[in-house]
Amino acid sequence: MWVWPKQIPGQPYSTAPVRCCPVSFGKTQFAACFGHELVAFDWKNSGLEVLWKYDCVGHVPGSPVIGSDGLIRVHSGDGWLHCIDQDGCREWDPVPVGEPLGWAAPVVDADGNTYISAYTGGLLKVTARGNFKSTPFLRTRQKFDSTGMIYQNILYIGCEDAYVYAIELGEETGRNLWDQLDNRGKTDWFINSAPAATPDGIIVVAGRDENLYGFHRDGKLAWKVHIPGQMLSSPLVGGNGDIFIGNSILKVNQKDRGKMVCVDGASHRIRWEYDAQGAVESIPVIGDDDVLCFGDNAGYVHALRPDGHCLWSTNLRVPIRSAGMIVGPNRLVFGTDNGVLFGLLCSSGGVCRKGWAKYMAKTR
Repeated sequence: MWVWPKQIPGQPYSTAPVRCCPVSFGKTQFAACFGHELVAFDWKNSGLEVLWKYDCVGHVPGSPVIGSDGLIRVHSGDGWLHCIDQDGCREWDPVPVGEPLGWAAPVVDADGNTYISAYTGGLLKVTARGNFKSTPFLRTRQKFDSTGMIYQNILYIGCEDAYVYAIELGEETGRNLWDQLDNRGKTDWFINSAPAATPDGIIVVAGRDENLYGFHRDGKLAWKVHIPGQMLSSPLVGGNGDIFIGNSILKVNQKDRGKMVCVDGASHRIRWEYDAQGAVESIPVIGDDDVLCFGDNAGYVHALRPDGHCLWSTNLRVPIRSAGMIVGPNRLVFGTDNGVLFGLLCSSGGVCRKGWAKYMAKTR
C-alpha cells in the first residue's frame, strides 16, 4: 500500500536498516525509529500520514518501547534514555544511562519504571518520573545483551553467562530468584533472544547453542528442544500454547537458508517446519485469525496457517529482519534493510505453491 520514506530512483539511502519493532498506540497510530529519529504515523484509509518526528540525536539500534502509561521510551546510541508522549513531546529530560547493547531494548514495568541493560553488565533503573541513580539496580559480571520480559512482576532476561535470570522487581535493588549454583535457568551458551511465556507459565528462551528451552517458574528445566541452526529471532507463543521461532542456517560457500519452526505446546516436539526463501531473523506476529506472518532475509513476507501451510507470500526484494506489526484489520507493517517501512494490505485467500510445511511430527 505504501513505502516510507518514498523510494527515489537513483538516489542512495542514508538511513540505517530498520530492524526494530514499531510500537502501536491508538487504533491506527504507530511509531518506529529511523536512524536518530523516532517517527510517528497514522495509517488512515486515505493513506499514511506523518504525525510528528522526535530527534534522539544518536542512532537508535534497538526498538522503542511503550509502557502502560502510554509513554514511549527510546535508548539512543549516544547513551541517553528518552521518554516521549504520544504527541511527540518530551516527558522528562533525557537520562544518561550509557551506551546501548546491540540486542537489548528497555523494559517498562506496570508502575512506569524503566530497566536498561547496562553496557558494563547488570541492570539500571529509571523511575517513572525520570529519576536515575548510577548505582546498578542489579550487578552482574556479564551483560544482559537481550530484551527482557516482565511476567507477574518478575523480569526474565537472558545473560551472556548462559543463564536466564528471574529478577524480582518492586524494591530499590533487584534480586535474582533463581539459584545458579543449582543450575536454575542454565543453558549451554549465551542468550540474545527475548523470553516468552506460555499459557501454563513456562518461560521459553532460545539459546545460541541451537536449543529452545522451557523453564518452570522456579528455574528448573521443564523441557529442551534441539533445533539445528541459529535462532536469531525470539520465540512467539500462540494462543493454544504452540511456540514459533525463526531459524537461520548459515554455512560457508552455501546459500543462506531459513525456516519457521513450530514446537507443539503439549508434547514439546517439533510439529512442523516451513522452508522460507532465506534466513529468518524476523520475529513473527499472529493475527486474530491465527495467521502467522514474518519476513526473511531474501525479502519475502510469508503468511502461514496454524498447520504450517502457506496462505500467501510476497517479495519486497530487500532483507526483512524486523518484527512484524499489525496496524488495524488486514494491515501489516515491516521494516527492511534499506531503511524503509512497508505497509501491506493482506488477504487470507489463496495458498501459495512454494514453501509447503514439512511435518516432523504428527499434529494433535
